[in-house]
Amino acid sequence: MIYLYFALIALASYLIGTINFVKILSWNVKHKDITKVGSGNPGTMNMLRSFGFAMALVAFLAEVIKAGVVCFIARLILPEYGSFVYFFAGIFVILGQNFPVWSKFKGGKGVACFAGVFLFSQIWYVALGWFVVCFVLFLFVEYACVISLTYLTGNAIALTIYVWLTGDPFALAVTIIIWLLILLTVVRHRSNIKRLINHTENKINFRQKLTQAFKKKKGEEIISEEVLEHKPEQEIVIEKEEEKDEKND
Repeated sequence: MIYLYFALIALASYLIGTINFVKILSWNVKHKDITKVGSGNPGTMNMLRSFGFAMALVAFLAEVIKAGVVCFIARLILPEYGSFVYFFAGIFVILGQNFPVWSKFKGGKGVACFAGVFLFSQIWYVALGWFVVCFVLFLFVEYACVISLTYLTGNAIALTIYVWLTGDPFALAVTIIIWLLILLTVVRHRSNIKRLINHTENKINFRQKLTQAFKKKKGEEIISEEVLEHKPEQEIVIEKEEEKDEKND
């Protein structure tokens, strides 16, 4: 019977993990397919790069809550398995995010979901504090993959220390799960790491994104990066209208 419970938790966690809020928000709010914008990755960093800080923040929080709540409920269903069933559910939420069956197994990189697993875990206060630190670091380090891996690895170290120091009966299993997920995250970022080594990785000016988000004035429109390529056409139209007015005068 217990194996059936674990199988159902795995299936439900995976299916919920396939719900991609980045895709949902970009399509319903911006009427754009995120997989055809920017890097094409349906993740929060591409959302940040393409549609700005506010959209990325909403998507990030939605993914965090999705993953955290799924893991939390799994622990409520099988409380006797504590941290093990919690992170067991976390595996499948992240797998669903990374490899959704509905999108030919092409999904995001699982950073927001993985963050949610930590933020709802026993070390939520460490994960939250470390998030603030990494948020500040992002203002100075313009490589998103560096910040993502720094945040997740820091939490993995903290959790590993926590489960062993507290004598968690599932310490070994939880440690294996967490570091396998870290390995998966590194593999998912392998192209970014390769570009970092070759000094060709794309930067994200996070300070500029924040400035745009909080200094937007009433009636002022901030043009997203994917629209900039149409700017010359807009200028030509304006120029023609001005010439027309001069002729009418």
